[in-house]
Amino acid sequence: MRAPNHSNSLRTGTAGRSSHEAGWTLMELLIVIAIIGLLALLYLLTNWKKSLYRANDARRKTDIANIRRAYEEYFNDHNCYPALDVLNTCGGPALAPYLAKIPCDPVTKKPYKYQPDSDTNTCLGNRVCAQLQDWADTDITTLGCDAQAGCGWGAFWNYCLATGTTVTAPGFTPGLSPTPTVRPTPAYNGNYSCTPAGDCNYYANPSGSGCTISWPSACPVGACAIQNNRCLN
Repeated sequence: MRAPNHSNSLRTGTAGRSSHEAGWTLMELLIVIAIIGLLALLYLLTNWKKSLYRANDARRKTDIANIRRAYEEYFNDHNCYPALDVLNTCGGPALAPYLAKIPCDPVTKKPYKYQPDSDTNTCLGNRVCAQLQDWADTDITTLGCDAQAGCGWGAFWNYCLATGTTVTAPGFTPGLSPTPTVRPTPAYNGNYSCTPAGDCNYYANPSGSGCTISWPSACPVGACAIQNNRCLN
């Protein structure tokens, strides 16, 4: 009587287990593909947002340059710069024929900042400022400004072009001048707050959603990049 061939069965069992352990199941492959897809999506979203910020900032820089050129042409004709409220009406003809329409911020749709050297004499010089969204833009520091504190003329007004004067406020030192407080008092001024992902959204009840701050019409440029401004849900 032939004894059972245990060696063959052992080899077969070992080979079977090795094949199973070395292979990938369909579920494992799907999980890996899902993780890779999620990481790729996060990468694309992050870079898409940066690209959008830079595109908006390019528009802002062009607008500021056009305003400054119009101011210089206006000065050549009037020996003074335009009135303090000249930028208040977005799309208006207040600077015509030097500039056909008054440009506004492409995101907030609000006027750019016109900061004269004197509140009573616009002939002395001025700055026109924008709020850049890309805080890593080297133009901010090249001009002597700070991404959040700005150029010394208010929070987040971090990109200015000057006419007849210097860009930054007297005594303003980037990194040394105090960073402005972003939170208004009271904290709830409307229904627009920052989502946990850092986007601006409408909240029917900001307090109930765990928001610490809200605005009446839109979130200020750059405000949602600050973690403390974001709602819990």
